[in-house]
Amino acid sequence: MATLRIMTFNVENMLVRFRFREWEKKSLATLLDVDSDVDRAMLIRTHWNVLNNENRVLTALTMREGDPDVMCMQEVENMRALRAFDERYLRRISRRDYRHKILMEGNDPRGIDVAVMSRFRIVNAVTHQYREGQIDYLDGPRTERIFRRDCLEVAVKKENKILPIFVCHFKSMSGGRRETAPIRRAEALEVRNIIMERFDDPATSDWVIVGDLNDYTETDGQPDTAHALGPLFEDGFSVDLVRRIDDPLDRWTHYYPADDTYHQLDYVLVSPALAERNQGAVPTIIRKGQPYRAERYQGDRLQRLGYDQPKASDHCPVLVHISY
Repeated sequence: MATLRIMTFNVENMLVRFRFREWEKKSLATLLDVDSDVDRAMLIRTHWNVLNNENRVLTALTMREGDPDVMCMQEVENMRALRAFDERYLRRISRRDYRHKILMEGNDPRGIDVAVMSRFRIVNAVTHQYREGQIDYLDGPRTERIFRRDCLEVAVKKENKILPIFVCHFKSMSGGRRETAPIRRAEALEVRNIIMERFDDPATSDWVIVGDLNDYTETDGQPDTAHALGPLFEDGFSVDLVRRIDDPLDRWTHYYPADDTYHQLDYVLVSPALAERNQGAVPTIIRKGQPYRAERYQGDRLQRLGYDQPKASDHCPVLVHISY
């Protein structure tokens, strides 16, 4: 039997481009507007740093806290960004070699993708971004691509044992939770369909679904039936390991300051067979990289965190040990 430490982490806009806000565009300086080499260098460092230095140091420090074998990430722009982050920050801070990397450009118009970095060999990777189906929007059904990013399927091999992992990043609630729910429901159903196609008997097979599913099934322990993730839970299809955390107030992975709400948006779902084999597997939610505005968290924080910025991410990573 092999064991993997698996982490899912929405790293929040790991970009290699600078996106100026509208009010900034009117007052932008160019390299010709400054007189000295020192001022020009400062302008470049301020506005064209490939990765935000303080945030990415905090991201890497947060990852080091969990020391995962397999890092499943959301909101990475491209392979260049992933490699730059690993080489400049994570490798130097964690002293770990995540030599196996997978990122496939998905469907997101912003160019943010799911990615995997692993200390162990990835023997297969499949994108499901091209799958189409009917989405029952509030104003009527339409047939289109289902995944707003991707469902990236990777097979990680350790000690001659292979574990299939499905890395997801569902449609956000931006635009309204009710209005966007049909997309997430279609995504959840399609992930279930993929697994049912992939395994003769999904209930007795080993597989894991991880990622930012952008919806919540409860609020501080009170069930919320308005969520769109039903296909992943109906008939005991999968087991949400975060629910094994005894205190419902301690299951949150995201703080939304506009509503002052704490919810679980990040998931580790496993097959019934894998859940049975890992009855003692209780995830750890790492919050040391959360900014001080997330006041519910009163534990230790990383140095140099701000009230809002800098921070490791607006999401907390979830870490779990899985034996298979």
